[in-house]
Amino acid sequence: MKENFSPLSISILGCGWLGLPLLCSLVDAGHDVKGSARRPEPLTAIKAAGGTPFRIDLPGEIPEDFIGGTDSALIITLPPRGRQLGTAATEHYLACLQSVSRACGENQPRVFFTSSTGVYGDAKGKVTEATPPQPNTHSSRAVLAAEEWLQRKFTDLTILRLAGLIAEDRHPGRFYGGRDRLIPNSEAPVNLVHRADVISAIRLLLKKPQSKKLFNVCAASHPAKGAFYKRAANSIGLQVPGFKPGGKGDKIISSHALRELGWAPLHENLM
Repeated sequence: MKENFSPLSISILGCGWLGLPLLCSLVDAGHDVKGSARRPEPLTAIKAAGGTPFRIDLPGEIPEDFIGGTDSALIITLPPRGRQLGTAATEHYLACLQSVSRACGENQPRVFFTSSTGVYGDAKGKVTEATPPQPNTHSSRAVLAAEEWLQRKFTDLTILRLAGLIAEDRHPGRFYGGRDRLIPNSEAPVNLVHRADVISAIRLLLKKPQSKKLFNVCAASHPAKGAFYKRAANSIGLQVPGFKPGGKGDKIISSHALRELGWAPLHENLM
């Protein structure tokens, strides 16, 4: 569906699980979209979707014509790779972002960065954008360091802190279903968001530039972890072996600020 505003020049750095469907959606909306990947398969998919593919292997250099100027947008959807890199994740992530800074030069685009609600760590109760971060994993430390670095480098930066990501090809029923492990902290509220709703949030913020530059992105329903994952597993014919108690009173991510702008997720009720 074509949107009723002028097409934008958009670059997506990292056309993977989130970035490639985002590119497809933005191309369909009538925008001029460039997308980056390292491997041949996603590069082919970018071209097939109507985007312009760029092979970029960070922290290597980014081609000068990948990122536009002040009238363009850059969306950074790079995974922090904390599980693979461990304590080296933050250093590697920042090295990748330094390549972005060098490629932009003085003609800075609007920058959108997909971060994570993992930066709130073990916070309790309602969590808003004003809640102090307390990252407790390699990945969450890396993305918080990236947020802070980008804030120093770019004047027009919007940060989207994404809750746990789900979609049809990342079905929550497979997180614990059919596996030989108990669901831990089964009383904890879940904080998840569907990929399609993340894409709609990004499209909304592209269309409506805001003075506020930090948004949590999470579904409004927060069922108990044990009940949610058991039902999700059962819905695809899988069983869970059991539960471990705990987690009651854990964090509940609020996306009230984004909803005030008109964000209306299609996958709001997780149960």
